[in-house]
Amino acid sequence: MLLYAIVATTLRFSKDTRLNEENRKRYHDVCKRKVILYGLDNSSVTALQALVILTLDVVGTSNGPPGWKLLAVIARSVVQLGLAVEATSSLVATMFPSIYTLRANILPDSRNWVEDEGRRRLFWAAYLLDRYSTIATAFDFALDIKEVDRKLPCKDEYFVKNQPVETRFLDTHEQLECVSRSQYMGSFGFYMEVLGILSKIHLFLKRPVDISAITDVNQWQSTYRKLDNELTAWEYQLPKEYSFAMSTRYLAPSKSRSVHCGWIMLHAAYQTTIIRLHSSAAYPTTRSPIFTPSYGAIQRCLAAVERIRTIAGFVVDNNVLDKFGPPFAFTLWVSARLLLVNGSTVAHTLDPAINFFVDSLRRMGQYWKVAKRYSEILQRVLDEYNEFEQSGSADANRTAPSSVKILADMRRCAFDLDFLISHQPPRAGSSSHTPVAGGSTASVGGLITPKATNATPVAPQRNLSPHELEYLDVFDFFNVPRIPLPGGNVAAPPINGLAVMDQAQQITVPSAQPQTNSSAVTATVGGISVTDLANAAAAGAAAAAQATNEFNITNYMVPTPETDWLFRATT
Repeated sequence: MLLYAIVATTLRFSKDTRLNEENRKRYHDVCKRKVILYGLDNSSVTALQALVILTLDVVGTSNGPPGWKLLAVIARSVVQLGLAVEATSSLVATMFPSIYTLRANILPDSRNWVEDEGRRRLFWAAYLLDRYSTIATAFDFALDIKEVDRKLPCKDEYFVKNQPVETRFLDTHEQLECVSRSQYMGSFGFYMEVLGILSKIHLFLKRPVDISAITDVNQWQSTYRKLDNELTAWEYQLPKEYSFAMSTRYLAPSKSRSVHCGWIMLHAAYQTTIIRLHSSAAYPTTRSPIFTPSYGAIQRCLAAVERIRTIAGFVVDNNVLDKFGPPFAFTLWVSARLLLVNGSTVAHTLDPAINFFVDSLRRMGQYWKVAKRYSEILQRVLDEYNEFEQSGSADANRTAPSSVKILADMRRCAFDLDFLISHQPPRAGSSSHTPVAGGSTASVGGLITPKATNATPVAPQRNLSPHELEYLDVFDFFNVPRIPLPGGNVAAPPINGLAVMDQAQQITVPSAQPQTNSSAVTATVGGISVTDLANAAAAGAAAAAQATNEFNITNYMVPTPETDWLFRATT
């Protein structure tokens, strides 16, 4: 069964001329079907290994529901089979007598240390896939950290030699253990540690924060600094052979030196984690007098992108892109999007390095469809950016906004869509055109919305265009901080004419009406009127913040070192 999973996942790399597209697809589908059926029917380490290998193929094809379904099965399987905990863990058996039900031991005990370490590595492979598949979404992890009590994997050389060693647990707080057992850990173990920090950041950024309340802001900044300190301490405690200072050794051009893929993935993940944390303070979507962008956070983000550019440049120059999978593609995708956000706010121009990231993703796309999808989305955004940039200079009569404003409009559109999807009230009926009891319907901005009434509104349908969804793909990763609705459960004003109910009454903010003057030309972004976008953004910003807060996308406040709340300059 493992061979079926390996064939399904590695067929993409085969250059056998006898494998045309039809045969390749047929072999892949047959192998995939066998693995899934076997994995669902059997509870064993072999079945789980096959599913994990196959999941890499699935998430490399699409980062949507197909992968989530398999990960849900894998997540429950590793917990139920006892692979998420050590045999001596208190989660398996308490140290003291207890009346609670103990977990059933489905798997037999490991026969030797190699088998035990193999199970440990299987769990961490599932952990890795779960984290990368969830980190770009608003979902919770399939593998709850509360159910995990596992030691980190050891160096490959100990595993190969069957030399038993003890490593530390994922979340150890004992400094002595942390330092003394680092010598037995390799790049895979440190890789899992940084993913653990990335998981904490994901959960941190999911929590709403009231940026107009000093208590909430202070708590947010305190947690932010703790996570930053944890990242810094983790890097400081890395053994010298795994530190970024060794990049001159690992990344130096040499025909005889092999590529250290583990070191590359370790630091790609670390730089991605830096971007994930600091972009929340560098490019917040809303601001207030007590919650402002951080100059230091911007510099940390740009430095991380530059390091990723260096690492990826080495990978491309040595023609080893085929040795890296979807996690590396995700790092390139995050870096490119960070440059888009920075170009629309601070730099007022696009960094040419973004073309390198798009081209690298395009090259990876011949093996992994998800990388191809990333490159296509980015390329369309860049094409639209270039189109407006050229048309603005070539046609003086066209009211095209500046190229920088176009990027801001794209991000603003993504912000509005995220707000719309997150805060739409539940449907009260099957048809969005059904009049509300005691009221009637009205068309606003081309959408059917119920007029003001005390009855429960019917949420209108909203067909999103491909352009809008692509903007959401590109920019929603940076839609932070998450703002709670005013008044707790009080719904917010609508976006683009979509009604959202207040506790007392329904408030409808209409979007811009189309111009009736045929000679007037209105600039659009992906077929969306810039005027409509402006009104939508105003509505979204008003709903997302209190009166003292400000929208921070199209009216971005560029921070200075003197006003930075995170890294204050010392005198």
